[in-house]
Amino acid sequence: MRVLRLEWWLFIAYVVALLFGIAGISVALQQPELWAHLELGRTVYAFDMRWGGVLYIVLGAAAVFAYGWKALGPRKILSFFGLSVTISLAAELIGTSTGWPFGNYSYTYGLGPKVLDRVPFTIPLSWFTVGLASWLLATQVSARWLGTARPLSTIPFGVWLLVVWDLVLDPAMAHDSLQARFWVWHQAGSYYGMPVINFVGWALTSAAFMTASRFAWRSDPPLTVSPSLPFAVYSANLFFAAALCLVVGLWGAVAIATLLGLLPASLAVVPQRHPYDRMHHPVARASTPRHPAMSEKMAWLTLRLLARVTLTRRRLVVSGLEYLPATGPLLLVPQHIHHLDDGRVLLAGIPRQLRFIVALDWVPTHSWRRLMEWLCQLAGWPVIIRPAEITRPGLLYSPAESRQRLFRGLREALARLLRGEALVIFPEAYPIIDPHLPGRRVHHTTVHLGALWLAGRAARTLTHPIPVVPIRIRYSGSVIVLDIQPVLYVGPRDSFRALANQLAQALQTGSEGNVETARAVSAGGME
Repeated sequence: MRVLRLEWWLFIAYVVALLFGIAGISVALQQPELWAHLELGRTVYAFDMRWGGVLYIVLGAAAVFAYGWKALGPRKILSFFGLSVTISLAAELIGTSTGWPFGNYSYTYGLGPKVLDRVPFTIPLSWFTVGLASWLLATQVSARWLGTARPLSTIPFGVWLLVVWDLVLDPAMAHDSLQARFWVWHQAGSYYGMPVINFVGWALTSAAFMTASRFAWRSDPPLTVSPSLPFAVYSANLFFAAALCLVVGLWGAVAIATLLGLLPASLAVVPQRHPYDRMHHPVARASTPRHPAMSEKMAWLTLRLLARVTLTRRRLVVSGLEYLPATGPLLLVPQHIHHLDDGRVLLAGIPRQLRFIVALDWVPTHSWRRLMEWLCQLAGWPVIIRPAEITRPGLLYSPAESRQRLFRGLREALARLLRGEALVIFPEAYPIIDPHLPGRRVHHTTVHLGALWLAGRAARTLTHPIPVVPIRIRYSGSVIVLDIQPVLYVGPRDSFRALANQLAQALQTGSEGNVETARAVSAGGME
């Protein structure tokens, strides 16, 4: 059994303290009737309010310091710690005294004793913790994806990650509706009531201590250190800030944290070259990792959280979960009612980690195309172009690119099945409600054979049948029904045509059923 190193034990304690703080702010403060009548509850609440914030910041700094001592060496971690703490504390003292460079603000007493009665001693520790994590992640991303790890790329990107954290942290921590406020703004601004100059101050301060540390080190951050703990620390801080934003209803800040912070930081841990482009080679197949990349796991957890949160006003009814195999290769073949909400419902209702086979023939611009391709690669979702769209006028992919995308996407999907993952493919190919391709709506009883072909190829390689699970989706007012049907097992020699008829019957894809569902959608069943 592998023994966890000190930094990971500290990180675990840090996460526990972080969750303890979130519970105190989002539950204990909001619902005092749950604990006020209990002596233990009052004791725990008092401790949380006085020391919860201090504890989690100190533990986070200790975890990063222990990591840096081993990974970077004593000289580098001590110099970064000294410079980041000194420069950030000086900036905070100037800021609370003069209003520059962050704006006019002041700290409360929720984060521990104050230095010169102005700045809690934990604030510079927080700058150190997330500052070093951001800089090391920037180094890894720049080296792996830009081909360079020089200061001209790593310091600006590290500053970017740190400022994005504040973009989601500050609005929540200083929000009027949050009963436990840790600092107070004395001037209004255009970003959730805060002045934009605050983020300029964050950028200047972080750039100052990262640049000073680079000169003190006399070398770039080493590329041999693992980015796992810096990524875990950065993700935990984003999660903490995003959770507080959800408490006060700041959805935009959560989206900013995900798109501008978490996803770029994930590039430090995502595989640089997709392993499935060479799956036909036996050596490449043997070297393929058995476990999904951390970025794929983080992307799934993030999307699952967003799906559940955005469905809180709807009632999701799931039946037939007993039909889903808990492990091993699995193909889910649901009805395709809506271009977006079907995926949201599946993410919220299915317990296994899902990867969707995504058709990108709908993208309207080249910018959308690049963004969607990058996001799908980050999440581990195979990308294809539907065969019926390859020659469509106005398609952003050339016919040659479209065929290549289709081939590579199917090959990647097959490789993932062989690895024992769960894939989602919509056998009807086109949704009823599709603003991108409205002329391709489903009004017939047939299903496409792509899912069955994938299952058959996987069964031929693995020499055993592959489970294919049909799923019916129904939207009716505020109720969404996810009806999981019994498994269809696809063997290596089974007839795809016969199985397609069984699949169509299981999904009830007749025109009458689709029209009925479309009427429910148009009557207000879909958000």
